[in-house]
Amino acid sequence: MRRRLVLLVSGALALAVMALTATNALSLAGRTLFGATRHRAAANAQIAPRVEAAVARRTGGSLTTVHFYSRALHKRADYLVYLPAGYSPARPLPVFYMLHGMPGRPMAFTVNANVEVRLDQLLRQRRVRPMILVFPDGRIDDRTSTDSEWANTPSGDYQSYVSNVVGDVDHRFAALACRQERALAGLSAGAYGAANVGLHQVAQFGLIQVWSGYFRETHNGVFAHASPATMAYDSPIDYVRTMAPALRRFPLRIFIYGGRRDPYTRQIPAMAAALQGVGARESSAIYPGGHSWNTWTPHVDQMVVMASRDFAHPLAGARANCTQPRARRA
Repeated sequence: MRRRLVLLVSGALALAVMALTATNALSLAGRTLFGATRHRAAANAQIAPRVEAAVARRTGGSLTTVHFYSRALHKRADYLVYLPAGYSPARPLPVFYMLHGMPGRPMAFTVNANVEVRLDQLLRQRRVRPMILVFPDGRIDDRTSTDSEWANTPSGDYQSYVSNVVGDVDHRFAALACRQERALAGLSAGAYGAANVGLHQVAQFGLIQVWSGYFRETHNGVFAHASPATMAYDSPIDYVRTMAPALRRFPLRIFIYGGRRDPYTRQIPAMAAALQGVGARESSAIYPGGHSWNTWTPHVDQMVVMASRDFAHPLAGARANCTQPRARRA
């Protein structure tokens, strides 16, 4: 059975937050992945607009919803961006993109893990370099209970939408327009998305982090009627085996972790071996815990520090793919 769990930890926000749990037992009963129950965990909060102002007061930075036209989705789309204290259009910064789980919403990382507060604390401690945080929105038609899988399907081209977000961030903000200055992370379905989007867009992302992800799609949801070719294309464990030529041109770092009690963790060794086999700089870890914020939140600082370290020390040859940032609007 594929279960969708919504696990909410309110953290330091003194605001009312509502948790939503969505379970689709009828259509997903009996479907398993590698013999384990396939489940999703993500945060879903009904948050008033005043949260953004509260975050700005609390951190000194600014959390903003950006509206732009996505060519991939053929409509106006949104994403959240956090600009750290001291951000200046004259000082381009690396960008850390984070994909939420399904069901979920972009605010999951700020509500449940206080990632923007953690970034500011790490900056004060001089443990990281300044960076921009970006939270794309993978909901289908803005409905939190939906599951786009961050993939290009009949429900919308959400893999390509992520690429649109990168383009808009590069144009709108003082972002370093270099693949080795972009990290892509995600948790649960967003972790699958980080692996799948990142591997298909390796020319855009030089760093990938997978927090409790899975690497093979099944005929469920937006992939219910997908062809064998589509399933292979959108299963990172299969697609990665074709990537040796691309990774010679675009060196890639990827870090994968999972909780010891998380059924998805069983997939890590095979994916790690496949990545190493095509020349990716892969590393992985198994931590205590299951598939929940109780596992992810304690490692947020570690993931931000890791991204900062990798920004500062790009793989050999990666800087040849840099471009100079363009004029900024913000």
